[in-house]
Amino acid sequence: MKRYFSILLLLLLGSCGSSNRLQKYYTSEDNAVVELVDRISKNASDKEALTLLPQAYTQTLNSRQNLSIATYPGLAPGDKYLALVKEWGVMQQLYDKISAVPAAARAVTNLWNPAASIADARNKAAKEFYSQGLEYLTYDNRQASRQAYDQFRRANEIIPGYENSRMMMEEALERATIKVVVRAPDYYNHSWNHWGLQNDWLQQQMINDLNAQSYRDVRFYSDWDANSRRIRPDRIVDMRFTDLFVGQVYNNRRTIQRSKQIETGSTKSNPPQPIFTTVRATVYLTERYMTSRAMLECRIYDYATGRNILFDNFPGNDNWRVQTATYTGDSRALLAEDWALINNGGQIQTPTRAQVADRLIRDCYGMLINRIRNGVQFGY
Repeated sequence: MKRYFSILLLLLLGSCGSSNRLQKYYTSEDNAVVELVDRISKNASDKEALTLLPQAYTQTLNSRQNLSIATYPGLAPGDKYLALVKEWGVMQQLYDKISAVPAAARAVTNLWNPAASIADARNKAAKEFYSQGLEYLTYDNRQASRQAYDQFRRANEIIPGYENSRMMMEEALERATIKVVVRAPDYYNHSWNHWGLQNDWLQQQMINDLNAQSYRDVRFYSDWDANSRRIRPDRIVDMRFTDLFVGQVYNNRRTIQRSKQIETGSTKSNPPQPIFTTVRATVYLTERYMTSRAMLECRIYDYATGRNILFDNFPGNDNWRVQTATYTGDSRALLAEDWALINNGGQIQTPTRAQVADRLIRDCYGMLINRIRNGVQFGY
């Protein structure tokens, strides 16, 4: 009978499958219990299954009831209890499955409900993680605070709201966070409204962009926000325009002569021959252009030591150029490009100083933010 039982276990393994997250912890005996219960649920008079089920269940019960944290010497204390939770979770699933089939439940006289043991192991695991988090906080450094956050988070995941784990997560995260203050930029020794700008968007744009990058344990603040919240910065971002020049508009005028042979009639000969007439026009071309430039200097440094993390210059250029035209003479002599410039005359407006300054600032900032994203490490 024992030999027959072992053969049956092997045969059953191939037919047992599940999307159950604990499935990987199932042994051959566990899968045999599942298959036997399934058989009994379909036929409560299956004598073979009713005979084999108690033996299969006893084997899996004996292998797990004797488990303890000593079974896992290589794991941390909290992880030892979680390992027990997983193993006993399998037993809980077997208990639920057998209990749902009356004939199977009657056949298994030693059915064990591990719910209390699981709850106790979960509580002890949460306690271990929470205690480890408190210990890490006593080290009072950023790396230990990161580890403390992870421990409190695990305690909270096991038992939501365990002790004051959520509050301790916030405290640990605050201790682990590198605070970076982005100072308002200096616009070439002028205020931003000197250039006709409606608001100083650059500082807030950088804060928003960098916070959106989801740097691990790094948070960016304005100098005003840091001062009002009494935040001691770890890093400083200084921005200064060492050059911000909005050029003047220059005009360049030239004249182009156009001529074209066009058919204006035909001779009275047989066959008639076309008669061509030369038509002429003068195109007065006006080119207006303005060249502007800027240079943004950025220094990112450690507040305590003054050590530079980044110190570089980021140029910006704005070259505005338009062409318009008028003409005199016969319009039939004009080319398609002449008409494009003639029709362009009433649609072009010279950009304001504020518009040019804004484009220059955005050009410099685009280079700077790409440099930061692609290589600046704010952490240790």
